[in-house]
Amino acid sequence: MVKIASPSKDERQVADYLKQQLEELGMEVYEDDAGYKVGGNTGNIVGILKAPGKKKVLLSAHMDTVLPCENINPVIDNGIIRTDGTTILGGDDKAGIADIIEAIRVIKEKDYDHPEIIVVFSICEELGLLGAKNFEIEKYSPDYSFILDSGGKAGVAIIQTPYSAKGEIVVIGKSAHAGIDPETGVNALTVAAHVITKLKLGRIDSETTSNIGMVRGGEAINIVMAEVTLKYEARSFSKEKLENLLKDTQEKFDKITKQFGATYEYNVDRGYPGYHLKDDEEIVSYFRKACEKMGIECITKSTGGGSDSNIYTGKGYKAMTIGVGMSKVHTKEEFIAIEDLYQTTELLIELLKGIA
Repeated sequence: MVKIASPSKDERQVADYLKQQLEELGMEVYEDDAGYKVGGNTGNIVGILKAPGKKKVLLSAHMDTVLPCENINPVIDNGIIRTDGTTILGGDDKAGIADIIEAIRVIKEKDYDHPEIIVVFSICEELGLLGAKNFEIEKYSPDYSFILDSGGKAGVAIIQTPYSAKGEIVVIGKSAHAGIDPETGVNALTVAAHVITKLKLGRIDSETTSNIGMVRGGEAINIVMAEVTLKYEARSFSKEKLENLLKDTQEKFDKITKQFGATYEYNVDRGYPGYHLKDDEEIVSYFRKACEKMGIECITKSTGGGSDSNIYTGKGYKAMTIGVGMSKVHTKEEFIAIEDLYQTTELLIELLKGIA
């Protein structure tokens, strides 16, 4: 699969491949309209393995990869799959896809008892979880959802992720000739710099982070900068802390821009919701029992990033992201051990048997 290029919004080729794979497994296969909604060339691919009267389990991994993903040449060396150094590998998240397909294949071959399985191969995860956002999960109403999209070996479960917010803050000053009459201008960058020195940025506390990742502005070297755009994001495991941080940020922009005779536009939107699974919740218990049967350690942890689990949790469905063994993702040094692929697949099989 990694040889099939699938950048975000251009997952058509791998989607067609996966539709065929699921159909050969005897699943009911659908393609939704998420691609149309986000401007891509394919929707999410959905496969159903019926089990009337049983619990419903959603398994998901995303089809898209980051760049560069054209002409990937995977190399196998001592049980490790890596790139030839010219591209990413695409194990994020085709390793998760492979685990799901192989687990279902084994369940059918061995005729294992299983819950109703809903497979979702989502689009545009790398662009902000767009496939999950536009997937109508309520049509399928799973009891539990497992998203195979995390680093860490089999047994790793992400039980806590942050609430997030991101967007643009535009500081608007006034242009003037920088050499003739700079006094009549208001340099937007200077104003923004004064605000930035007052903001809480970086690691705020153990639960909260804040960052300005991009700055863009200016027309020419001899013109007082009239406008500057800041790309801003904030995250926190605490919804209250995030809201307080955003309020504080906006108040500082409001106060300091007025002092300089400037204005600003605040276009920061709430992103995906965070979630926190308790140890005694059923979804965690099922995962832990599967690890015990495998004889591997169950490691529950928090992460500062988000996944499709955040979207499904926000829609009211219990979801957990689990490790598949991917390493150094989003880089040309990306790799995954074949043993980790086997072990994740075996764990997934035990998980599904345990829920049946």
